[in-house]
Amino acid sequence: MYSKPEFAPLSQDDVFGLIKAAAFATVVTSGPQGLVASHLPFVLDRERGPNGTLVSHLARQNPHSALVSEGRETIAVFQGPHGYISSSWYPRDPVRDSAPTWNFAVVHCHGRPAPLDDHATARHLLQLVDVLEKDREDRWRMRELGPGGMERRMPHILGFDLPIERLEAKFKMGQDERLYDTSAAIDALEARDPALAAMMTARNAHRKD
Repeated sequence: MYSKPEFAPLSQDDVFGLIKAAAFATVVTSGPQGLVASHLPFVLDRERGPNGTLVSHLARQNPHSALVSEGRETIAVFQGPHGYISSSWYPRDPVRDSAPTWNFAVVHCHGRPAPLDDHATARHLLQLVDVLEKDREDRWRMRELGPGGMERRMPHILGFDLPIERLEAKFKMGQDERLYDTSAAIDALEARDPALAAMMTARNAHRKD
């Protein structure tokens, strides 16, 4: 992934924080007939492996599942806050001659998937529901599927680990633009897109130019 030094993450916690907040990734695997893509939810286990391990599942009917079972080279792409930055937000004094751009945060996780057995897949599904339902009012629980509800579904689901062999992260948040232009864009975004404004603020807080 093309990047610049200014866009590097400030810490590994920033990278893992984006993965956890996104929880959903575009997954691309190289197969005999080319690239195959799916869009899947993930749970991150930071304790397994030097870069952590991602855990997910997909339908066995999905042709992608055969490539997962074979452990083929795969990338999972997690996306954080992003949005268009209009030059109309920049100050006219002295000039607003900076081009518009798109600010974004993204993490690429490279690795080779390993299929899970039914027991590990069921454990993953329970954990995924716990993570995504956490703090919800009147949260849903897996037992509400009723007797045999999980058992009926398990033959149609393939769970898998994706040990992260390599991480790439890019936080393009106006660090390479003039500070007064980036500051003006943050002001404009605070009402439109507070998540993007907050990340731009954090990424430019150290600047004095």
